[in-house]
Amino acid sequence: MSEKKICIGVLDSNPSVKVHFELLKSDKQLTLLEIPDVRALHEAASEKKFDALLVQINDEVTFLHSIIYQCELSQINCPMVVIVGQGQVNAALEAKKLGAGHIFPLPVQMESLQKALAEIVSICQKAGFTCDAEASRQLLALSNRVAKTDVTVLINGESGTGKEVLANYVHNHSLRAHEPFVAINCASIPESMLEDMLFGHEKGAFTGAHQRHIGLFEQANKGTLFLDEIGEMPLILQSKILRVIQERELRRLGGTELVKLDVRLITATNRNLAERVRDREFREDLYYRLNVFPLKILPLRERLEDVLPIATTLIEKYQGAVNKNIKLSTAAEQFFMAYPWPGNVRELENVIQRAMVLAADGVIDVDHLLLEDPANLQLNTPILNKESDIAGQPVISDLGVSVVEEKSSDDAEALSDLTWKSESKVILDTLKRFSGNRKNTAEKLGISPRTLRYKIAKLKDEGLAIP
Repeated sequence: MSEKKICIGVLDSNPSVKVHFELLKSDKQLTLLEIPDVRALHEAASEKKFDALLVQINDEVTFLHSIIYQCELSQINCPMVVIVGQGQVNAALEAKKLGAGHIFPLPVQMESLQKALAEIVSICQKAGFTCDAEASRQLLALSNRVAKTDVTVLINGESGTGKEVLANYVHNHSLRAHEPFVAINCASIPESMLEDMLFGHEKGAFTGAHQRHIGLFEQANKGTLFLDEIGEMPLILQSKILRVIQERELRRLGGTELVKLDVRLITATNRNLAERVRDREFREDLYYRLNVFPLKILPLRERLEDVLPIATTLIEKYQGAVNKNIKLSTAAEQFFMAYPWPGNVRELENVIQRAMVLAADGVIDVDHLLLEDPANLQLNTPILNKESDIAGQPVISDLGVSVVEEKSSDDAEALSDLTWKSESKVILDTLKRFSGNRKNTAEKLGISPRTLRYKIAKLKDEGLAIP
């Protein structure tokens, strides 16, 4: 799979003074789009999404302000590279103040400009927050603005919504983008190990400490440290984290030296930290230190417009692993829009990976969608009915009804039955393919052996012959 081309919008406030972009145009990773004036910026952005803006201002600070204003109106969230006239210090300072990541004086050294754009290309290809829903666009615009500052950010959202992806986005659009982004899940590390991982230790600090260990705070110095599931951090460690945030320094375990820190902190949780404070399970002083700028990611069921763009991104991500071009059928797309995704993006990713393995002809259809627990399946409108199209696949029809809320409703039961029949067929076919080998079947389906045993038991209960 080829990497995506990066679109650079180019604005010049003085048409008579042109920077020579021939070297840039020869870069196959870049697409340059010349924009004649600020008024054309909105129209250009509605037709094509920019990954960066290249602006020449020649000390016209008002021109730069008008660009920033128009970008906010048009929800254009991207890095900005600014070229100023030779010796125009005020313009350079104002551009830096307004969040420009790279500033170059005339005459531009093309090698330096190319290096800056290459860095933007790297960032764009490394991380992105896919969104089409209006709420997600607003979240991204807010994230882009907070990225330009150095304030501490607290991201709240259900498990699997993409909190680390958003944290990465904030880092990659900040002035620390070229420095380390270090992440750790506080809930996945035993308490006895978490302190050592965060703060490090000196040689001989404890039995087995044969050499100095640099902790994650130090590893993230000058960059960003992302603490996921901060609500699960033990109280005793909370007090130590608070001190590091306040003093901007730490002492390694077993050490006497104070290590100065310059770290941007982003934390995330799927818990209500305010409630945990009231229950005395989370320190109030730490809560207010972390909750300087809150960002909330909605669950996928509340931003269904994001489902298909995210699904497309995931298919592109994993296409190389299956060595074939994959696309979604219309029925699968409609199913994706109807299903509420209780496991959010993480569940969507799992379903996509399984379906890509099963889509032998390169088209993901409803039959290929193995859900975690089809017995609990509920759909948003439009919903799936029992009719079939010419190819014999289930079709989606918009019945104009609201969300199915009761598991016992006729529509939900019919859909659950239909989904289980499709899943059963795939399981039986795969078992036959591997001559009943459970281990190979589970690996091929992308599920655990335990889940496969549960589903086989269910098939036996229905009286089906199992290979």
